[in-house]
Formats: sequence, structure tokens, C-alpha cells
Amino acid sequence: CHTPKRQGPNMSKRKAEEQNGSPAKKTSLEDFTSVFDGLVQDIISGLPTGLPSETYSYIKKMCDYTCAGGKMTRGITVEATYEAVLKSKGETPTNDAVFQAKIVGWCIEWMQACFLVLDDIMDDSSVRRGQPCWYKVPGVGKMAINDGLILESCMWILLKKHLKTDPAMYIAITELLQEVSLKTQLGQLLDMTTEAPDGSLDFTRFTTERYNSIVTYKTAFYSFYLPVAAGLTLAGVTGAKELEQTEEICMRLGQYFQIQDDVLDCYGSPEVIGKVGTDIQDKKCSWLCVQALSKCTVAQREVMQDNYGQHDEAKVATIKKLFADLKLLPMFEEYEVQSYTELKALIEKVEGVPQIVFDSLLAKIYKRSK
Repeated sequence: CHTPKRQGPNMSKRKAEEQNGSPAKKTSLEDFTSVFDGLVQDIISGLPTGLPSETYSYIKKMCDYTCAGGKMTRGITVEATYEAVLKSKGETPTNDAVFQAKIVGWCIEWMQACFLVLDDIMDDSSVRRGQPCWYKVPGVGKMAINDGLILESCMWILLKKHLKTDPAMYIAITELLQEVSLKTQLGQLLDMTTEAPDGSLDFTRFTTERYNSIVTYKTAFYSFYLPVAAGLTLAGVTGAKELEQTEEICMRLGQYFQIQDDVLDCYGSPEVIGKVGTDIQDKKCSWLCVQALSKCTVAQREVMQDNYGQHDEAKVATIKKLFADLKLLPMFEEYEVQSYTELKALIEKVEGVPQIVFDSLLAKIYKRSK
């Protein structure tokens, strides 16, 4: 296994500092990924002994392929939240406490890897993070279904090894991970069952309410609420008011993030977003589809009925032209600015949680291109 090599935004400055003999401070991504190799070794060591050597090698390769890479926003957010809370109290976290926050962050990244491996199989996707989906790797195939389950178990191995010495914290983080994992699985179920039971395209099921439920459960809880709530829990912030505020803002962030994802799936460059968008072909209840259905004429709805959800480039192009005719991209751009304004207003009212926790998340996703 190896830690992914990624160019940070301040890389040129860092190199200049190194050449001048000044110590270059690690970026948050470099700092977070610096523990990756050791955690993979912890997982291998935590497996039963006596298995064939190829089993350990396969799991090591799987962890490296599916967990390394990506922006790591979820994992990094745990430590950032924890440190922000302590800083707001005038306290300095110990090295051990910071390492523990990294562990919990990486547990979320392993959970994310599990979800993505299984999601790619269900969606018949081909590319993830600029490389073939795990199940598309030669020699993997349908084994990836079981691999997804192993990736989830890796999370529990790490948590047990590094947090069990603090039983109360171990239980609190375990329950949080279990709760959010179930909600995400329910979100996937909502997503996969949007189409009619017989597989036909039934647009009466593509409602705004349905879409909002999918977004809330499939994306918002594990991508935003979980890492922030985990950081707060580690910092001892567990009051109902603080967690309710956190959930409200994180649900809004998650909705905005998923709507961005839906737009990028249609309009983003595969080279930039790291995957080939297939929401139209896969009959997804996407934001673009739901908005189109709410705005289209009877004739345009017939065009959607005849062309949506089919793996045919000409029909996909027809749907994209319809989206353009309905001016959905300008509509999204307007929504984006409005969401930013509303989120900033919500964040300014937060009490008991440092506002920078939410401001930094919003800054990372506002007008993102991938």
C-alpha cells in the first residue's frame, strides 16, 4: 500500500520553502494520509492468523485501491472539527487525541469505500476517481460484493484497536457510525427503488419529496453530519441543541452537495470529476430530471418518456438538449447562489459549535468543479 501522491494548492510555495531550508508545513490532506500505511497494517494484523498469504495481499491491495485517493473531505473534517472546538475553548489537543481523530476520520473513509464499491456495481459504473471501478479490475468481478463487506469490517477493526481503551467514547462513536451507516443504506434503497418494481420508467415516482429523501439519507448524513458529529463527540460536545443545529446545517449542505453532483454528472468533464456520468442512462431520480418534469410541456414529457433511462448516446443527447431548452443550468446557478446565502445566514446563528466548522465545509463545496 502507498499513500496517494497529490499536488496540493500550495505545492509550489512548499517546494520553495524546502529549497530555502525552511521546514514545509504539511497540508491537511498530506497530514491525514500520512497515517494510511500504518492503518492498513493494523487491519492486516487484526485479521485472523493462518489465512493464505494471498488473502492478506488481496485485502491490502483492495484497501489501497479503494480507500486511497479522493479529496478525503469527510475524514479530514473529523480532526478539523475536533481541533476547532478545542481552539474555541483555548485548549491545545494532545498528539494522541489528534491521532484518535484521524482514526475516526479514516473509519469514515473506509465506510465511504464500502459504499462506493457496492454503489458502482449497482449502477454498472465503469470509472471511479479516474480509474476503473474496483469490480472492473481484472480478477475482481463479483467478488467486489464481498469486498465491500470486508471494507466495512476494516472500519470496525480500526475502531476496536484504537478506541476501545476509552469504553464510553468507543460506544458513542460506534453507535454514531452504525446509525449513519443504516441511514445511508436506506438512502440507497430509496434511490434504487425509485423506478417501478417492474423496471419500467414511471415518472410519477420522480417527485421532489422523493428526491429530498434520497439526498438526505444517501448523502447528507454520512458526508456531512457524520464527520462533524464525530468531531464534536470526540471533543465532548454532545448536547441536543448543538447536534440539532449541526444536523440542520449538514442536511442543507448535503442537499446542495448532491444537487451539484447531479449537475456535474450531466455537465462535468470526466477528466475533471473522475468518473463518467450515467444518471440519464440509469434512470436516476436526479435534480435535473425532477426539475425538468416540473417545468416541461406535455410534448416535452413525451420526449423524456421516450428517451430517458436508455443506454443510447443519441437519446442521452436528446435529454441533454431538453435540459438546455428548459434552461436548467441557469436555474441551478441561481439555486447555488441562493443556497450559499441561506447557509451563511444559518451558520451565523450557530451557538456552541465554532462557525468555522461549517464555513470551511461550505467554502470547499461552493461552485466546485469536481
